[in-house]
Amino acid sequence: MKVSDDLFQLIKSMSKSEKGYFKKFASKHTIGEKNIYVKLFDAIDMLDEYDELLIKKKFKGEKFADKLYSTKNYLFNLILKALSSYHAEKYVVSKLNMMMIELNVLFEKGLFKQFKTLMNKAIAMASENDKPIYLALLYNKALTSLATDYYANNEELDYDSLKSDTLENLQKIALNEQYHILYNDMFMFTKETGNIRNEKDLEKLNGIFNNPLLQNTELATTFDSKFKCFTVLGHYYRIVNDKQNWLKYRKELVLLMESDKKYIKENPRSYVLALNNYLHACVITDNNPEFGIYMKKLKIFAKQFENKKEFLDIQSRIFLLTSDLDLNYSIRSLKTESFKNIISVIESGFKQFRNSISENRKLLIYNRIAYACFLVKDYDKSIEYLNRILNASNPKIEPEQHIFARIRSLIVHFEAGNYDLLEYTVKSTKRFLERSNRIFKFEKLILDFITKAMNFSDDEQRLELYEELKYSIEKISNDKFEKNILEQFDFVSWIESKLMKTGMLNVLKKKVV
Repeated sequence: MKVSDDLFQLIKSMSKSEKGYFKKFASKHTIGEKNIYVKLFDAIDMLDEYDELLIKKKFKGEKFADKLYSTKNYLFNLILKALSSYHAEKYVVSKLNMMMIELNVLFEKGLFKQFKTLMNKAIAMASENDKPIYLALLYNKALTSLATDYYANNEELDYDSLKSDTLENLQKIALNEQYHILYNDMFMFTKETGNIRNEKDLEKLNGIFNNPLLQNTELATTFDSKFKCFTVLGHYYRIVNDKQNWLKYRKELVLLMESDKKYIKENPRSYVLALNNYLHACVITDNNPEFGIYMKKLKIFAKQFENKKEFLDIQSRIFLLTSDLDLNYSIRSLKTESFKNIISVIESGFKQFRNSISENRKLLIYNRIAYACFLVKDYDKSIEYLNRILNASNPKIEPEQHIFARIRSLIVHFEAGNYDLLEYTVKSTKRFLERSNRIFKFEKLILDFITKAMNFSDDEQRLELYEELKYSIEKISNDKFEKNILEQFDFVSWIESKLMKTGMLNVLKKKVV
């Protein structure tokens, strides 16, 4: 059985105050055995990396060491209970859950006056915080109490009013769920397909977009439905490369969140992601003034989580997102002098958050770094980062990143003069694309070009091939199924650099001027 480090990761994510609270909690909830769990907690907390053999050696002779798996499992659940108790007052849903339990207790004891007072308070809280699911449960409980409570005074709860509110709330829930399904459909599409590369992909995407709920945004009347609607439309317009609407709906989502400070307080990750998506749209649309304003806003917002272990996950997410934004902005603006420093910061962050960031979450930034290194002719470094993508465990996660890394790898090896590796690399890339059913016009052009170019000893002999490739790529550049992948790497500028016998960076700089 594989040794799990889940408990280690949970303990390492805790702040000093959370750890102190857990120890007090354990002393109250594990009578007679408290020392076992606190001792194991402290021992694991002392480790930099989880080592089960070391733990077993430390507690050799202790009864629980022989059943360490079950002891760890109990400790994991005990910590979760402690953390749930510690954070209960921070979240509206936690308060509502507690109120639901308290309402049951009051009703079972026949304390109807107190029940109704608390019920009104709970309904007000759920309504003010846009929690229709909780409202449905509360309305159901209130209506049931009125219908079955023959002897108590019903002045504090009105049956007809509650019934009307219940039916209205059910409509909100139905609306939210319809948008939620569209939201999940879009995320499944982007996860499994990525960019549209054929009619089948486009048909599937439009099947989501053509839903009447997305055609008329005024149908989204609740916070939750607006959130899902703007998110789906933002993704859709990014995929179809409608930059104006992409930018519009990314910003609409940010403004929606900023209209509800309580939402941001309870869902900081969601707000960070919305800012990130809007900032990427700003970079691609060259909206530099907005980029500067909202990048500053993101970094100011991030400061509240710095050096707080309980926010380790959001710190790691902010690190990944801001690093990628900084690098992408520098690439787009050709600020090559900042590449080295940004990449150094990224590598330091990978070490700092090594237990919080999986390899699959790094794929996009690996591709970005590889491109930056390619622009400054550091081909070995570019290949190193591309290989990290190619060696990732699951190519079905972020399929576009895997495919693009393979194509770019061919170009980098070719530019670096690694012709001895190219023959094998071309064959393996072709096999991978065939298995993935992802050989389209662009991929075929690059594979054919590299195969032919390897037969010539220098660029002078390849001039005709470069001209042919440039013509072919320009021809497909307006193809709705091909232009997205062409935006990720300026292949025309690379070919022009070969024809002009200069660096790609020089060609890009001339185009900017």
